[in-house]
Amino acid sequence: MDIMDNVRVSLEQNLELSQAVKGNIYELTMIFREKLPEISLDNYCKKLETLKIIKLSKFIKPGIVSMYDCRKNIIYFNTSEVEKGYDMKHVLMFELINVISSNDEYSGFNVDDKYRVLNLGYTEILANFLVGNDSEMALYSHEAATVNMMSILTGIDVFYQAYFKNNIELLAEKMVEMGVNNG
Repeated sequence: MDIMDNVRVSLEQNLELSQAVKGNIYELTMIFREKLPEISLDNYCKKLETLKIIKLSKFIKPGIVSMYDCRKNIIYFNTSEVEKGYDMKHVLMFELINVISSNDEYSGFNVDDKYRVLNLGYTEILANFLVGNDSEMALYSHEAATVNMMSILTGIDVFYQAYFKNNIELLAEKMVEMGVNNG
C-alpha cells in the first residue's frame, strides 16, 4: 500500500475531523510528500487517526494564531487571530509539519522549549517552501530571518537533518565546528 493510501485510511478512521478538513489535510500532505518524499510519514499516519483540531478562545492564547500540542495530538486555532487575514493553507501546513516532525515529546528540534525560536523559524521556512503564503500576515517572519542568518554559517541542510531527526545536537555540533560556542 502506498503511503498516501495509508494517509487516506488514517484520515478515514478519524471521527473527530470533518470531511472538508480531512480533504484539506490530505491535499497538503500530498504537497509535502511530492516536495519532501524522503521524509517518513509512518508516525504521521498513526497521529492522523486521533488528531483533533480545536478552536481556542481569544483570551487563552492572545496573539497566537495556531499551535500543535504533540502530547495531546491537538492542533489549536485561535479564530480571533485567524480572522485577521492569515493564509489558512499556510497556517494549516505549518501545523501539519509540526505533526509530521513530532516524536510525541516535541516537534522538530524544540527540546524542552529551549529552541523554540529556531524551531518556529525553520517550520515557517518549510511552510513557505511547501505552499507559500498568500497573505501579508506572516506567522514567524522574525524567527525565519534568524534561521536564515544562522544557516549562512551552518548551511540549511543541517537544520533539515536536525529537524526531521529530532536531534538538536546535529545543529549544535555544526555551530561548534563553525567556531560558535557558549563562552
